[in-house]
Amino acid sequence: MFNALGDAPSQIDPLDVFPGARELLKKRSEDGVSLTPSDALDCLLEAATDRFGHSARDVFDAVFNYKSITRRHERAFKIDYAELLAAVTALATNTTSNSEISNRILALSPDDEEPFVSVNWKVDFKSDWVARSVIKQLDNAQDLAVCQQLDILNHIPQAKSMAGWFLAPAVHRAITETKGDFWPLSPMSFHRMDSPQFSISQDSLSRISNDLRFPKAKREVVQFHSIDDLSTDLKDNAYYIPLDSTFPLFDAFAIDLDLSEKSAILWILQITTSRSHGGSSIGYQKIREIIAILKDKLRGDSPAMKKRKVAGQITSESVEVHYLLVVPKSDSENTKWQFPKGWSKNCTRHDHRGDVHCLQVPV
Repeated sequence: MFNALGDAPSQIDPLDVFPGARELLKKRSEDGVSLTPSDALDCLLEAATDRFGHSARDVFDAVFNYKSITRRHERAFKIDYAELLAAVTALATNTTSNSEISNRILALSPDDEEPFVSVNWKVDFKSDWVARSVIKQLDNAQDLAVCQQLDILNHIPQAKSMAGWFLAPAVHRAITETKGDFWPLSPMSFHRMDSPQFSISQDSLSRISNDLRFPKAKREVVQFHSIDDLSTDLKDNAYYIPLDSTFPLFDAFAIDLDLSEKSAILWILQITTSRSHGGSSIGYQKIREIIAILKDKLRGDSPAMKKRKVAGQITSESVEVHYLLVVPKSDSENTKWQFPKGWSKNCTRHDHRGDVHCLQVPV
């Protein structure tokens, strides 16, 4: 009988319908935690949902016809600003829109947290992967076009959360090119344990954290496709932007290294205008992989030294993780960050948990 991570019978591999499923399950069994069949199914469903969104049709197709649904979505990504805006406006006003865009790219969801008395709807990309893929398609546009699109979406109440995806390029430039003292950080309060929600209120905006400093400095921009691209080195005062549109949980990360003290600060940045932003727990694993590379850097490990490393060896390297929810300076009231499940899991070797702050950027 086939188990979650064991070898499949030679005649048929039940995971063939989901390319990369076996590798994904093996990676998720890190830190010596074995996956039960139920855990494996949850993992695959989470991966399908993270890629295609919460539509039952899309998730079903992703599990049983992954390649076909991926191709259909990728064809729908080939649009321009005018086509996207027309579809957003149509959905926001409950009129007919381009069916390919509305079926593959955009989705309507309730915008009420309280028990429904009357239902308000918001328009957003169906998933982070869809959003990043569309933004990548539109990436050749001039900065002026991006700013205009951001302004237009900000003035459509139902589409306000979409604006954050067009905010990222401007934020990347501001953080990597602004020189000065330090970016002001506002602490975010914590609720719940395994699927925590961090929130900020108007009262806390004036309480700037003095214990933690995120420098305003010229930072080298490093673009990467996967964590494997970072395995050779991580640089001090660098700013890393993932190019892979499937990269989960965060939009960029920055590193401040102190080799003499064998310590580092890892800044995880999520850029959004949404009142609530989620992500995938696969992102926690990515962060732990970055922490492992940083600890090797602080130790000065060569590949040969890593092979001789004793299991369970206690080391003095310190990697401090801090999450930054980046929002426009004029749009930070009542901002929330909903983290995915798994916050308190698999933290034995490399703890991905850390304090969460709100960073307001004038863009």
